[in-house]
Amino acid sequence: MHHSSKTFGLLLSLLLAVCLFGHIAQAKYAGSGVAVSAETSTYVFVPDQSKVVQTGGIAGVHWTYSIKGQFQLTVDPNAGSASFAHVDANATDDSPFKRTLDLNHVFNMTSLVGTVVDDATIKFTGKASDDSDVRITVTIKDNLAHLIGQTTPPPNSADFFIFSLDAVAQRKYGGGSGTADDPYQIATAADLIALGEDPNDYDKHFIMTEDIDLAGITYSEAVIPNFAGMFDGNGHTISHLTIAGVSNVGLFGYLASSAEVKDLGVVDVNITGSGYDVGGLVALNCGAVTQCYSTGSVSGMSYVGGLVGWNDYAGTVSRCYSAGPVSGTGEYSSVGGLVGGNGGTIRNCSSASPVSGTSYVGGLVGRSDYMQEGGDIAHGSIDSCYSSGSISGTSHVGGLVGGNSFGTIANSYSTGSVSGTDGVGGLAGFNSASVISHCYSASPVSGTSSVGGLVGQNFRYGSISNCYSTGTVSGTEYVGGLVGQNGLSWHPVGSINACYAKGNVIGELGVGGLVGYTSGGTVTQTYSTGEVTGTSYVGGLVGFKEWSPVVTASFWDMETSGQATSDGAAGTGKTTAEMQTAGTFLEAGWDFVNVWGIGENQTYPYLRKYSAADINQDASVNFLDLAVLAENWLTDISHR
Repeated sequence: MHHSSKTFGLLLSLLLAVCLFGHIAQAKYAGSGVAVSAETSTYVFVPDQSKVVQTGGIAGVHWTYSIKGQFQLTVDPNAGSASFAHVDANATDDSPFKRTLDLNHVFNMTSLVGTVVDDATIKFTGKASDDSDVRITVTIKDNLAHLIGQTTPPPNSADFFIFSLDAVAQRKYGGGSGTADDPYQIATAADLIALGEDPNDYDKHFIMTEDIDLAGITYSEAVIPNFAGMFDGNGHTISHLTIAGVSNVGLFGYLASSAEVKDLGVVDVNITGSGYDVGGLVALNCGAVTQCYSTGSVSGMSYVGGLVGWNDYAGTVSRCYSAGPVSGTGEYSSVGGLVGGNGGTIRNCSSASPVSGTSYVGGLVGRSDYMQEGGDIAHGSIDSCYSSGSISGTSHVGGLVGGNSFGTIANSYSTGSVSGTDGVGGLAGFNSASVISHCYSASPVSGTSSVGGLVGQNFRYGSISNCYSTGTVSGTEYVGGLVGQNGLSWHPVGSINACYAKGNVIGELGVGGLVGYTSGGTVTQTYSTGEVTGTSYVGGLVGFKEWSPVVTASFWDMETSGQATSDGAAGTGKTTAEMQTAGTFLEAGWDFVNVWGIGENQTYPYLRKYSAADINQDASVNFLDLAVLAENWLTDISHR
């Protein structure tokens, strides 16, 4: 079973990558970011190679100006036409007077008619505002445009000037104009670096057209410090990003609420920060991160994530995954395989990252909390996610989330091993004033105090419903197959609803198959089946209870647990046969239409979200389940 579990984990990881990102290779941006028949690029003048000479006039003027600025050039080879647009360029002379010219006014560039001569040459003609004839020839080679032009005054002009143009312009990025319909194209490391160095473009649209390798470059801060536009990775990767910095460290330092980064992989990153907000892709996210992934090593002090350091209240992370080691060194490290700290929304994500830290350490998220902005309170939300990496820490350590405060976790699960000292859970280290529903953990869990197969500590109005755990649980005190500690004596409120636990439970003080220690909490519609052993306060369902907790409609298997009693007569002991009979639970009001299912006389109750035929527990029944069944024929692969 252990060997096949590793196989399942590998298969699941591969399937996730195929399902989420398999289409990327087939989604290349048609036309490299421009219309098929026409291409628009932005060009930036190279000042020391771009001049305008003004001559003529009664006084015999001869002034030379240096050009700074940019323009857009659209070329339609099919129509044989071209045009200038958005000419934002000024020319300044080198005299003490610093005379200036508006380049578009002098040459009337946006009104000129362009004719494509060949693949490299375009000729523009037209009239200037003073009725002078204008001729400009543009020669394009690689990413450079060479402009040669001149104005010719009308015949018999009494006082006239002649303007001569000799300029070189560098195409900006790999092409494009920065709009939603025609995004700037990022094709090289130089393009990416140029974006980071130009704050004027932080609100523009970008699309990658090639994979980029940043090997050999070490940054001390985020490559793109502040971004408010759209960055479409287009299925490409940025590899070997290396940063050794302090805080706000990642490819993107900060994503504004208007920003989105999508379809991008950061591969083999090596990111270290001595401060807070450290992520493989984004340090601080207030925008949207969609269908992205990271591999490689990420480490920092606090709020450290394989993909995102901190996901703010307005931030969303969806259809993303991480697969590299993540570590945090701070006293309250808040380190997660995918996201370090979450005050926003995370959905349809996963992590296979091994994670280590001190407190608030989670396979997917270190700490999911609430954020207050003015009078509004936003609660961290995690939905339809899973983690499979091994997790280790000191306090508040969870297979999926280290700590869940004032938030929600739904339709999620964890499978990686979890170890810590205090507040250690297969799914969450602690759950405070929060809701966990329709979740499960198959993680083996070990710790010292408040150790649970699903949640280490559930208190301060924490609610757990329609959940179960199947992993082995070991600890010293307050050890439970499902929850280690339910409610604290100074805040004796917590609830567990419609849950069950299955697995070996080993401990010394306050040990229970479902709940190790309960203080004023509510336990309803739950059951446990795992072996329960300990030194003192040992019970089939509850090891030790305090503050008169309410335990209703709950059961434990007396045969598999090895326990005939539960502290304070909490719960009802049943035989294995009775525990595999629907009638046992129907009489207690369990919902076998919408919530639970059972293989009569064959299985314990299971959540309908995870069908009994869903052997690999990927929330779908398909041929992979059949393959797993065939591989393990006549062996014990039951997880229920």
